[in-house]
Amino acid sequence: MSTQSNFPMISATEEVNCGIGSDCEITLICNNRRFIVLLSRCPLSCFDKPNSIEYTYLKRLDGALESKDLLELDTTIEEISGLVATLCQPIFKEFASDESQVLDLDSCINPETYKLQLMTIDGKPKVIRCNSNGSGIIHSTFSGLPVRTAAANLDLPKFPPKQVKVLEKYKGTSIMKVSARGRVMCCKVANDRTHLAIDREFRCLQQISAAGFNPPLRIPKLCGVVGSGNDTFFGILITNITPNSETPTLGLIDINTVAIPRRKKWASQIEDTIEKLHNVWVVWGDAKADNILIDKNDDTWIIDFGGGWTEHWVHPELADSVKGDLQGLKSIFHFLGV
Repeated sequence: MSTQSNFPMISATEEVNCGIGSDCEITLICNNRRFIVLLSRCPLSCFDKPNSIEYTYLKRLDGALESKDLLELDTTIEEISGLVATLCQPIFKEFASDESQVLDLDSCINPETYKLQLMTIDGKPKVIRCNSNGSGIIHSTFSGLPVRTAAANLDLPKFPPKQVKVLEKYKGTSIMKVSARGRVMCCKVANDRTHLAIDREFRCLQQISAAGFNPPLRIPKLCGVVGSGNDTFFGILITNITPNSETPTLGLIDINTVAIPRRKKWASQIEDTIEKLHNVWVVWGDAKADNILIDKNDDTWIIDFGGGWTEHWVHPELADSVKGDLQGLKSIFHFLGV
C-alpha cells in the first residue's frame, strides 16, 4: 500500500452559510468534489441532542453574529472547518482520491456534490452521509444565468463549458486560468453570488473596447463568453495577465523596499488610466492596491471592474462613482508614499 494514503487529503472551504437562529452549512472542495456539511439545530433521533458539539458551535455563531464580532465569527468558522475537514478524511479518500482527472469548466461548475451532516454520538463528533435517495451524491444543476447584457449580440466567440480546460484556480471556482481553442485566458464564472459583478465588468470592458484607445489601456480585454445556447452564460473570458513573479499585485508588495522613482512611475500610470476611463464614462469601482497587477515589464494593470468598495480605500457611500475612484486613487498614492 502506498504511504501516500496515510497523508491527509487537502480540502478548501468554499462557502459558509449561517444566520442567527438557523442551521449552518460548510462547503468544502476536495479534488474538485464538493462536500456540503450541515450543522443542524434538530439532529437525528439516534444522536445526542442536549449539549451536542454542533449545537455549541451554532450558539457561538449566534453570539458572534448578534454582537457583530467578526473576529469571533472567523475563529468559530475556522474551528468548524478544521474539525469537519478532519472528520471527512475517510469520505474524501473514498470519493475524491482520483487526482488524475483533467478538469474542464463544466466539471468545476457542476462537481459531484455530497451531502453530509455533523452529529454528536456518545459525546464525540461524527460526520455522516445524508441524502433522500440514499446515495449521498447530488449532481449540481447550475444551468447558467440569463444574459443581462448584449453579450449574445457581440462579435465575441462563445465557448461551451466542456470545451474550456481549467489550468489553475486563482480564486476557487470563481476566477480561473483556462485554455480554449489554443488560447490561455482568465475566466470569471457567474453564479448566484457573482453575476451582478460579472455583468458590471462585462459592460465596463465592452465600453472601454468600444472607445478604441490607442495605445490600448493596460486593463483586461474581453476575449469571449462561456455559455450554452443563446440565452444563458456561465462567465466571461478576459486577458490572462501574467504578473511579475516578485511583485504579483501592488497590495502584496513591501512598499518600503521599492525605490521612490519606481513608485512614482506606478502612481503616474494608475492616475493616467483612471483619468482615461473617466473620459469615456467608465468607473473602475473597487479601487485599491490589491486590484492592481505589476507585469513582467514593471507596468501597472488595473483589474476587477465588478464594482463595490473596500474599507480603508473607498467610503461605502462613494462606491461605484467617480468620486469613489478619486478617493481610491488618493488612498493608493498614500500606500505608495508619493
